[in-house]
Amino acid sequence: MKKVVISVLVLTNSIFMMAQTEFDAFKMVQTDINGSARYMSMGGAFGALGGDPSAIKDNPAGLGIYRKSEITGTANMLMQNSSGTWNGVSASSDLYNVGLNNLSLVIAAPTWRSDNGTSGLLSSNFSFAYNRLKDFNRSLYLNSGNSASSLTDYMGYFTGNLTSADLKYVPNSYDPFNNTNVPWISIMGYGGGLMNETVTNGVSSWNSFLGNTETVKPSYKLYEKGYQDEYSFGWAGNFSNIVYLGATLNLQTINYAAFSEYNENFGAGGGLNLRDSIYSNGTGVNLNIGAIVCPTDYLRVGFAFHTPTVYSMNDNYYAKLSFDNGTNTGYVGTPGGTSGYQLQSPLMLNASLAYIVGQKGLISAEYDYINYPGTRFRDQNGDAQNFLDENQGMSSVMNTGNIFKLGGEYRLTDNFSLRAGYAYANNGNLSTAKKWMRVNTVRTDPQYLINNNTNYISAGIGYHETNWSLDFAYVNKILNDTFYPYKSDGISVPLVNPANVSTTNNNLVLTLAFRF
Repeated sequence: MKKVVISVLVLTNSIFMMAQTEFDAFKMVQTDINGSARYMSMGGAFGALGGDPSAIKDNPAGLGIYRKSEITGTANMLMQNSSGTWNGVSASSDLYNVGLNNLSLVIAAPTWRSDNGTSGLLSSNFSFAYNRLKDFNRSLYLNSGNSASSLTDYMGYFTGNLTSADLKYVPNSYDPFNNTNVPWISIMGYGGGLMNETVTNGVSSWNSFLGNTETVKPSYKLYEKGYQDEYSFGWAGNFSNIVYLGATLNLQTINYAAFSEYNENFGAGGGLNLRDSIYSNGTGVNLNIGAIVCPTDYLRVGFAFHTPTVYSMNDNYYAKLSFDNGTNTGYVGTPGGTSGYQLQSPLMLNASLAYIVGQKGLISAEYDYINYPGTRFRDQNGDAQNFLDENQGMSSVMNTGNIFKLGGEYRLTDNFSLRAGYAYANNGNLSTAKKWMRVNTVRTDPQYLINNNTNYISAGIGYHETNWSLDFAYVNKILNDTFYPYKSDGISVPLVNPANVSTTNNNLVLTLAFRF
């Protein structure tokens, strides 16, 4: 076999604007339920309750509930299992991780009115907090039985009417990776001899070198890591023990990396292996405002509004295609693709209700509305013109987010409390969503996961003393996805069966708090 190596060693310095898709945006803006042990054990249903550091990030008015100052820290242990079935074949993968959910300082500052009456501004409280909003960590492995559709079919379809001259590397003369009108996945398919060109009336078209009758056995590995974190400064006031108003100013950061490996074994021998590495990081600022109203001693009603966060993002992409096409073996490596852009997250509305059962317990419910279709891309100058297609496509990929939370707490003694909760998040993606990649994209990862729904079941216990408390929670989170290796509309051999994926996260959460 002849050894073929095509590689570009110089890191590209150009900024490629056409790299992001709606699925990339959803990955970054999709919300999660994360926080202190008490908060998570009650399904995150804390919008109307307050008095907890994680409640403040949902409804800042909850800061006004505090009567004492407090220092809080929360640790989390993640035990994850992802399993999938693809064309009748099942596979699974495990992941373990330890992290920090939050560190916070609350300063309760009663006013002079608190000593002389019960009306007016009774306290003016402040908070400084670090919150882990989202954990991206996931390990996924999928294995498939025979499939008539191949990534090489997608490569041929995606290449369109480009010519071999557009795709061929000519030393010291032409580098197709520097041609911003040529998709990198097409360059790789051509370099690996995985596509055949047909010229009709001077117009080129491309098809898989396998033909329409060959079968392949695909597999897929994905390892994601990283976090979305928040650094927050908050204020809230207690007005007559009836109305609580609050706001937080938040700096949010995103650090995300994904390493994927898509493999195909050809039925006639040989195969391909496509590895992609993606690194994303960004920072943004937003403002949350909220209110809690207590019309009676046993009832609390909460409302909150989260402004969109505008992140300044930077992405880096690397890919390598190894191939054995029956004639040649080798690899095609891409240069480093980079892009800088802005990502605007959706606004979020929060409504909540809590019923206090004397000194023994409480029941709390919460509803979150998230306008996912309102997510937007912009260039580094804030102009959305270069992303018209992606921004218009948000409504065809993302569903309006609806999260329902329910939690309860019962005090066994003056010191011990039992808690339980449930939360449901609807499918963040429409079932008809597809990953459309720009014809000049530098991305070479056409794979995508459609989020169907997420369920949270939680329970916990707490021990409370006058000046300190220790809380423990167990949270079972089940995320259901549908995996597609590529969008098969229009290709000569469409994909018949996607993979059904279930990811189960078991979280053990421990919170220690000191009051003074």
